[in-house]
Amino acid sequence: MKKIRFSRVVTFSVTSVLIFLVLLFFIFRNSSVIKKVATPINGVTTKIDHFVSYPFRWASSAKDEIVELFNAYSENESLKKELAEMRDQSSTVDSLTEENKSLANALEIEKAFSSYETITSDVTVRSTLSWYENLTVGVGKNDGVTDSMLAVSDGGLIGKVSDVSQSGTTLQLISNSEGTYEIPVKFSSSDGDVYGILTGYNSKKNLLIIEELNVDKPMNAGDSVTTSGLDGKSIPGISVGKISSISDAKELNKRKVYVTPTADLDNISYVTLIGK
Repeated sequence: MKKIRFSRVVTFSVTSVLIFLVLLFFIFRNSSVIKKVATPINGVTTKIDHFVSYPFRWASSAKDEIVELFNAYSENESLKKELAEMRDQSSTVDSLTEENKSLANALEIEKAFSSYETITSDVTVRSTLSWYENLTVGVGKNDGVTDSMLAVSDGGLIGKVSDVSQSGTTLQLISNSEGTYEIPVKFSSSDGDVYGILTGYNSKKNLLIIEELNVDKPMNAGDSVTTSGLDGKSIPGISVGKISSISDAKELNKRKVYVTPTADLDNISYVTLIGK
């Protein structure tokens, strides 16, 4: 009985192996079967791979975004720094350009009035509280400054000497609405010269006031005004400005002429003092 059972087991095992081999042979011989079996397996494998690799792909993407953000920040900071440097350089260039212009004008004034005493200096004191009233330059009696000198900047009259020390000079500006000037001037028109006195400044209109005209002659807006020197102390020929308007007073002694100054009274860097 034992031999019969062993023979059946062996026979069953051999039969199973043969069936399995035939099945494998059939599968490998039939590609469509392979595809049918492989397709769902590949699908499951792909999903598993996609799921497992997602954190790594997210980390890689986040890393790239952080790197780009850092690079953008660094570039932005660099551009800000370059822009600030360019602004500083631009401001320096503008300042130097303005200074060179003032110095060039001062040189031209010295050449034009070479027969007189001319002294050029930079502005050392100009208070914001008295910006349009007075300023101080860094030259005085030791440099040859006298009480009768007129002050010129950027080619035009800006004031006159009001106080002189050994090393400094205070100027009363023609924009001082409370000041007294009494500077003789001359109008040059097509009908001949007219003389008057610079007496004040209209701060609301930013115009000089000239009165005490000597003759009743036609004058027009745009006519030039210069110093006349008829007081015997001041220098003639310094540009004062151009006529802006004339009051309609019929009486000559009440007539006023309003003049736009030649000089920029807001921006005074260098001053040339001119006297005899």
